[in-house]
Amino acid sequence: MSSILKHPVFRRLYAAHIIHIVGNEFTFIAVVGLLQDLSGSGLSFAAGTVFRMLPYVITSLFSGALLENWDKRRVMIIVNFLRGVLVSLFFWITTPAYLWAVFLLLILVNVCSAFFQPAMQVAIVQSVKQEDRLQANSLLQGTTSFLIIVCQGVAAFLVYYFSYRFNFLLDAACYFVSLLILLKLPSLSGTEMITSIGFFTRLREGIDYIRTVPKIKSVLLYQMAERMLGAYYIMLMFHILQERKEGLYVFGLLDIPLGLGGVLAGVVVSRWADRAGEKGVNTALGWALVAMSLSVYGMFHSGPILVLAVATLFCAFASFSSSIMAVTRLQRLTDAEFLARVFSIREMLTMGSFAVGCLIVGYGAEKAGSSLVSTGLAIFGVIAGLIWLLAARSLKEQKKEAV
Repeated sequence: MSSILKHPVFRRLYAAHIIHIVGNEFTFIAVVGLLQDLSGSGLSFAAGTVFRMLPYVITSLFSGALLENWDKRRVMIIVNFLRGVLVSLFFWITTPAYLWAVFLLLILVNVCSAFFQPAMQVAIVQSVKQEDRLQANSLLQGTTSFLIIVCQGVAAFLVYYFSYRFNFLLDAACYFVSLLILLKLPSLSGTEMITSIGFFTRLREGIDYIRTVPKIKSVLLYQMAERMLGAYYIMLMFHILQERKEGLYVFGLLDIPLGLGGVLAGVVVSRWADRAGEKGVNTALGWALVAMSLSVYGMFHSGPILVLAVATLFCAFASFSSSIMAVTRLQRLTDAEFLARVFSIREMLTMGSFAVGCLIVGYGAEKAGSSLVSTGLAIFGVIAGLIWLLAARSLKEQKKEAV
C-alpha cells in the first residue's frame, strides 16, 4: 500500500483525513458523556444521533450538485475551519437548560460534513487511478479503524482521569491542523467541471442517472440495509451505560475491538477482493450482512463483557469489509461527470437509513429493552443478506442464459 502514498494529492488527502478522524474519535465519546450528564435517557442518545444525521442527510441531497461548480480544495478548507470553531463551543455547555444548544451544534457540524465527504471522494477518484482505488479505500478504512483503537483508548483514559470536555478542544485543534495540511494540497488540474446547467437540473439528472443504472441502485440499497443494521451502535450506548450501569470509559474501550475489526477488514479486502471477481464479492457482501446480524444478536445476549467485545470485533469486520467493497464498486460504476452527485445522494440515503434505524432501536430499547430489539434487528439483517445473495444468483443465471 505504500505505493499509493507516493501520489502527492492522495498523500495530502490521506494525512488531512487521519488528523480529523483523531479529533472525531475524541469528540464522539465526549458528546456521549455530555448527553449522559444533561439527560441520560436512551432516547436522548438516539435524538443526538438523529440531530447529527438528519441535517447531514438533507444537506447531502444538494451538496453534490453544488460541489460540481466549486473548488473542492477550498470547500474542504472552509468546512474544516467551521467545524473546528463549532466543536470548540461544546466545551462551554454545562447545564441541562442548554441541551438544545448541543443539538444545534450537532446540526451545524454535520451540515458542514455533508460538503466535505463528497468533495474528498471526488478528489480521490479524480487523482487515483481506477486500479489503485481499492488499495486507497482499504488504506483509508484500515487507518481509520486503527485510529479508533488508539484514540478511543486515549479518550477513555482522558475521560476516566480528567474530563470528557477537554476532548472537544482536542477535536477543534485537529480540524485546524487538517486545514493547514489541505492548504498545501497540490492543484487538481482539469478536475473542476464548471457547468452552466441549473442546480435543480443537475440534481434531477443525478437522481435519473441512478435510476437508469441498476447496479448502482442495487449497491445503494445494499448500503442502506447495512446502515440500518449498523444502528445497533446507538443501542450499545444505552446497553452499556443504562442497562449494565458501566462507566463511560468502558463504552470507549469497546471501540477498540470495533477499530480492530476495521483494520482487519482493510487488510483482508485489499488483498482478496480484486482476485475474487464480481461473483466472489457479491457472495461476500451477502454473507457480511448475515455475519453482522449474528454478531449483533450475540452482543446483546451475552453476559461477560469480553464476549460482547468479541461479538463487536466480528460485527465490525463484516461491516467495514462490506463498506470498502461497496464504495469501491460504486466508484468504478459511476461516470466521472456524475461522481459528486452520486456520492452526495449515497450519503443522504445511507445516513438517512442510519438515522431512521437509530430512532427505532433507541426508542425500542427504552421501551422494550435491548435484548428484544436486537433480535428483531438481527432478523432484518439476515433477511436482507439472503435477498442480496438470491438477487446476485439470479443475475448470474441471467448472464449465463444471455451467453
